[in-house]
Amino acid sequence: MTNATRPAFITCARCGTRKSVGTRGPIPTYCSAICRASLKYERTRQDGRYEQTLAAARQATEAKQKADARPCPYCGAPMTNRRRVQCGQVDCRRRFNAERGLVWQTAHKAQAGRWYHRNYAEQQRAYYRRIYQQQGSWRHRHPGKAAAYDARRRALLQQARTAETFAPSEVHSRDRWTCQLCLLPIDPSIAWPDTMSASIDHVIPLSRGGAHSMANVQSAHLGCNCSKGTKLMIEVIRDLRSRSKA
Repeated sequence: MTNATRPAFITCARCGTRKSVGTRGPIPTYCSAICRASLKYERTRQDGRYEQTLAAARQATEAKQKADARPCPYCGAPMTNRRRVQCGQVDCRRRFNAERGLVWQTAHKAQAGRWYHRNYAEQQRAYYRRIYQQQGSWRHRHPGKAAAYDARRRALLQQARTAETFAPSEVHSRDRWTCQLCLLPIDPSIAWPDTMSASIDHVIPLSRGGAHSMANVQSAHLGCNCSKGTKLMIEVIRDLRSRSKA
């Protein structure tokens, strides 16, 4: 075909889009490879070749799964995937994870001489000690805010104070040196500002109208007391339940 008879534009055989034609190479029939593949797919769906190929592929997959099938080592259910080590049920998955963890723990004990145990509370205490050593206490870094907080605290105590007077040691002795928020023992030798040091928590916070009396105070770790903040016990329990459900 000479340049005189070579068309400058063609119309796509599928979508009808007008497309320019270059001066070299074969004259295209479709505007893009997408239209060519789409038309081929539509023709295979019309003449039934698509369903035949799909049925043959499914039969080959089923035959391969039957050839590779083996029983689950925990419940005996057939496993068609050759890469699976358990059938995937909850009990089988739990038993597999327990055995894998035991193998890992045994190897760790053989290497380190003890079982591996991650103590999140100790890691948190070490983190706060490191931050305190690097940055100092909050009172030293913000003396103005600390003075305002102490003034508000003294005003609340003066407002909520009754004729009953007591020492913090009396509260700790009554509660047997046990944190009433996490129910873990309190070590009297740990000094402030350690998160595991002893503190007095108001069951009904002073900011919410609570009284500074023996009936309204309880022993608590400093970290637990700070986490509780100005919440009521019922609000703390509701938050814990919502976290456990999530």
